[in-house]
Amino acid sequence: MKILLTGEAYLEMLGLSSLPAIRALYENSEVFYQQDGAPPHYHRDVRAFLDENLQGHWIRRRGTFEFPPRSADLTPLDFYLWGILKDVVHRRKPATLWDLRAEIRAACAAIINTLTEVPQSTAGRCNRCLAANGNHFEHLN
Repeated sequence: MKILLTGEAYLEMLGLSSLPAIRALYENSEVFYQQDGAPPHYHRDVRAFLDENLQGHWIRRRGTFEFPPRSADLTPLDFYLWGILKDVVHRRKPATLWDLRAEIRAACAAIINTLTEVPQSTAGRCNRCLAANGNHFEHLN
């Protein structure tokens, strides 16, 4: 069974957990929230919510700060975390949305120590991106 993330479900996640967690973690800092052009990210209600709650502080397709098409993914979430989480979570094949959430939480808790190594990897990826003049570099190792 494949569970799809809809714009409505993504909006609920943003409002109930993601944005409050980001604000709590970075309460005294200027923060920019980045999204790519995935359909749930581009949902009309999601864009309206982020326009209202992160005025001028979110990166998106066709926004104040454009997420360039086919740009290299430099964020640790893109090049590390999502791949690991998908591998771990889908290995157990959660049957319901609640099971999926529980699996994601368990997988995050299990890899928390590994995440301390991610900033070093990010710096290396940024250097490779600069060397490739901003072009794709994932195939170059």
